[in-house]
Amino acid sequence: MVDVLQLFMVAVVVFLMLGLGATVTWETFTGIVKAPKGPLIGMFCQFGCMPLLSFSLAKILGVSKPTGLSMVMVGCTPGGVTSNLFTYFSRGDVTLSIAMTVMSNSLAFGMMPLLLYIYGTSFTTDTVKIPYANLIVGLFLTLFPAAIGMLVLKKNPPVAKKLEKIASILGMIFILVAGVQGVRDNLDLLTSGWKLWFAAVLMCPMGTAIGYCLAKLGKMEPRQCRTVALETGIQNTTLTIAIIMLSFPKGDVAVDGEEGGKLKDDIHSETVAFALMYTLFLIVTSAMVSFVFNRISAAEVEDDKEGKKVEIEVA
Repeated sequence: MVDVLQLFMVAVVVFLMLGLGATVTWETFTGIVKAPKGPLIGMFCQFGCMPLLSFSLAKILGVSKPTGLSMVMVGCTPGGVTSNLFTYFSRGDVTLSIAMTVMSNSLAFGMMPLLLYIYGTSFTTDTVKIPYANLIVGLFLTLFPAAIGMLVLKKNPPVAKKLEKIASILGMIFILVAGVQGVRDNLDLLTSGWKLWFAAVLMCPMGTAIGYCLAKLGKMEPRQCRTVALETGIQNTTLTIAIIMLSFPKGDVAVDGEEGGKLKDDIHSETVAFALMYTLFLIVTSAMVSFVFNRISAAEVEDDKEGKKVEIEVA
């Protein structure tokens, strides 16, 4: 049976990327390729800092093996459409955001298995299978609509402007629907232990702060720092949950190696719990960070206007 809501979400994501692409000129995109400092810093944050952060949090908190593995999976996952959306709301560099999303999803084919091997083996001995088809679909949903949006901007700027506004409205609806559905479908998460809550609340803000600081150290522009920050902190948990569903299916067979035997249903629930909890808090924390970044950007624009006004008066 076809999930109508899921199809609606896919359609929204496609149109959202179409609208975001309509804000990006080809010249700007090629300029980033020629000066790749931003994407390179972003990839270091994405595949260097986030996996280490998730691993460290899991070890410090002493969570169960299934929860620890889930945390590492989230940390190793590339960015997704959500980071592009919040970058737009933050007045960040959407072109850089899309470029980083494309790069991280492309590199994920090799980096995710490697990082899961490095950080995940201390939490489980089970083999984690990466859903390559899911990665390809995610990359396609990022690249193709965005490229069409860029083409529309080149051929018909007024239409591109309308696409941008519609995408902004749809983006807000997307966030609200995702948040409400997540809470409705996973009310049992509200009774989870404090360690799960603590890690889920902290991971996104901590990743965002790390990304921002490293971008600052790299002497990037303020709007690019905001972009790297959001791309670092916001992970594509849809992919993470898909990996968990494939690797830890529900069932009533005891898992070897667990003292007294543990049901697969328990392993599945424990492993998927953190990814779901992180997703719920990601929406809230990212919205708060985006609001702060948006206000900072507005203040920067006002300061720039005042500076130019003074220069004109002096001249």
